[in-house]
Amino acid sequence: MVRWITSHSEYVDFYNPDFQFRTAYFYVPVLYSKGETAVGITIGRKIGNAVKRNLLKRRIKSWLYSNQEKLPIGFRFNLVARIGAADLQWLELSQELLKVITQINTKAVY
Repeated sequence: MVRWITSHSEYVDFYNPDFQFRTAYFYVPVLYSKGETAVGITIGRKIGNAVKRNLLKRRIKSWLYSNQEKLPIGFRFNLVARIGAADLQWLELSQELLKVITQINTKAVY
């Protein structure tokens, strides 16, 4: 089950991530965690107006809910949207999020 990161103190932990990477549309800091999967979503004003930002957030959450079995266990990560992410179509967004999950799984040291 995915737990959503909502408190400011949890987002502050991402200032010193265990590892991080960038894709074309996301910056993802990752922290090791004991047995839980927690996800934060950060979408700044540069991405677009509130309608675009909220739509992107809903799409990301929908994809994560439907692909929970692919999510790595034992990690907390924050999806920080970069410019252009709100303009992605559903298929492109799905491929981009799959890249993110694949990179977390491959860089993971168990």
